[in-house]
Amino acid sequence: MNKFIQSGRLAIAGLLLAAMPLVALHAQDAEFKPVAVVSVAPVKKVLADVQYLADAAGQTDAGRMAVLLSAPFTEGIDKSRPVGVVVMTNGQEFAPTAYLPVADFDKLVTTATEQIGPPQDVGDGIKMFTPNQMPVFVKDAGNWAILAMDQEKLANPLADPTVFLKDLPEQYDLAFQFFPGNIPEIYRTVIIEQMKTGIELSLEQEPDETDEEFAVRKQQIADQMNEMERLFTELEDIIIGWNVDATQQGTYLDFAYTAVEGSEFAKTMAMNSNLTSEFAGFSSGSAAFSFQVTEKLSETDIGRMEKQMNDLRDQGIRQLESEGELEGEELESAKKVIDLAIDTLVETARTGSLDGAMMLDMTDGKGTFLAGAHVADGQRIEDGVKEMLKLAAADGEVPPVKWDAETYQAIRLHVMQIPLDDAPPEAKEILGENPEVILGIGEKSVYFSAGSDAMAQLKKAIDASIAGTDTKVGVLQMHVAILPILQGIQKNSPEPVPGVDAAVQALSGGADKFLLTVDMEERYMRLRMMLQEGVIKAIGAGVAAQNAADANAEFEDAPAF
Repeated sequence: MNKFIQSGRLAIAGLLLAAMPLVALHAQDAEFKPVAVVSVAPVKKVLADVQYLADAAGQTDAGRMAVLLSAPFTEGIDKSRPVGVVVMTNGQEFAPTAYLPVADFDKLVTTATEQIGPPQDVGDGIKMFTPNQMPVFVKDAGNWAILAMDQEKLANPLADPTVFLKDLPEQYDLAFQFFPGNIPEIYRTVIIEQMKTGIELSLEQEPDETDEEFAVRKQQIADQMNEMERLFTELEDIIIGWNVDATQQGTYLDFAYTAVEGSEFAKTMAMNSNLTSEFAGFSSGSAAFSFQVTEKLSETDIGRMEKQMNDLRDQGIRQLESEGELEGEELESAKKVIDLAIDTLVETARTGSLDGAMMLDMTDGKGTFLAGAHVADGQRIEDGVKEMLKLAAADGEVPPVKWDAETYQAIRLHVMQIPLDDAPPEAKEILGENPEVILGIGEKSVYFSAGSDAMAQLKKAIDASIAGTDTKVGVLQMHVAILPILQGIQKNSPEPVPGVDAAVQALSGGADKFLLTVDMEERYMRLRMMLQEGVIKAIGAGVAAQNAADANAEFEDAPAF
């Protein structure tokens, strides 16, 4: 295998070498296109955002120090305009250039001289610095200083690099934008082949893995590689950006892309531009945890999911059989549970729609978990649960279920009461003295509720969902509220934890969430991960308090002399 791979590499290298002269014949006249852009917001904004983060974390002096330390390195730079790096290609070579906004070019040169040594004047307004024996050429272009590793690349610089930066400096403190479709095909081929070769070399059969399982895993990796190849042909651009936004009370990281018109990606995004959910009542901004996913599936998506689910079914059944822990009726029952679960997922995917939500409500310290989801066949879910309970009953006592205890909004509710006789008082306080677990079955839906006041909370969520069917939602929305979690730790800890106590105090102003959202519109998709200001405050306050407590404990334990 290794000899074959090496031969393949030599063949690709030979083809590349043979193609180079042909490509070079057209390189000079070929149009340059952007491959990558790096955008840095104006220094003024970046330093203001650093100070905001430092203030939020209770480290105001550190923010001021950052401003002072940056001053010697930013002399001569116009702090009100962005910095940009643009990598261009004409199909054969790459031309990276950096653009610094200039307020005073001579002062900028003086600043650089103090840091890396004096430059050499090479004419045409170009200075050559040699940090670490590597030449860097800097050209005075009026209100921009242009940097390149090759003097020839400064012959025809961009008159205004902000044409390529577009609105990135306004959206992000730091952003990277890639144009995969502009990567020359000859390099694309090398990149893909090298990735495939690296994966093939690292892919080994596990000692306890059958030939069939190994073949399935290899195929799954091959499918993932095919998805990677689609990025080069179906995406116009990819953006990774980080920003601090005081108006939104936090900092966030974005991953976004724009699809090529008419591509499979574009069709999927168009389908998911204006979504509504049938389970809006099962997610809430006031919950300790909330998760909602709503998505329309293309035929390609459905086929991919069906294959993945069936592979998962085969793996699960093979694992049950190989472990040997279950036999006879118990083994058959476990297989049936897997079949019912996978069949439900496959049939639901075939409907072309995924829709569901869940949340953990911790109002007044009482805990209730709620969930609701669209399924192709609610009865199949009920059958699966009955098989699971039968399997569990073989291993021990299972609380009785009151099947069809009640019907609410055409949903049949099955109730199980969980005894907490031996549970600690803290659990009873959160879940109630006699918590219920409720399974709701509709024709095309399934519901679940557990914990304190589970029945009333479930009915409330169902009613809110019916009333909110026109509410617009994103593809995915999730948040985790930090305050209820820390309060639970604080309440159940046998002794005070200074870091937790300080973090809880810092979160008294709210804005205590980590958020994850995915939104689509037309040909655009954005995934955003955000930390709200309160979380930053809690981290700063908690770390400072815990460090102080640890230092004090060390001092008290130190021997006296």
